[in-house]
Amino acid sequence: MNRNSVWWIAPEYFSRWRLFPRAFISMYIYLLFETTTWFMALEDPNNAQAGLISVIVGAGAAWFGLYVNSTSTKHDAINVAVPKQTGAISTGSTIDSQPMIEPQPVIPAVDNELPPPKRNLG
Repeated sequence: MNRNSVWWIAPEYFSRWRLFPRAFISMYIYLLFETTTWFMALEDPNNAQAGLISVIVGAGAAWFGLYVNSTSTKHDAINVAVPKQTGAISTGSTIDSQPMIEPQPVIPAVDNELPPPKRNLG
């Protein structure tokens, strides 16, 4: 087989661009949107309908975890030249500040001349 043909190169680009995982997660987002709008439009949802939504939302966590943790194949090493840091950033002048003393709120005196609470025992 010719290594320069589209049939040889296409699988590599499908893997690099992650087309299938993106298509699957896009379809899941559409399914989630449609089912949640359907569920919110119900007047009196029952337990089976709530369970369906719960399963779809729970499956979303699994789909998203698989999508995020999957990688494309054959990563090419990219070397980036990072210049070394020279010198330091000057801190400039510092101003000594005094802490603000906030006035204490005045608490009114509590009237302890209240009668004891009455109990209604029957």
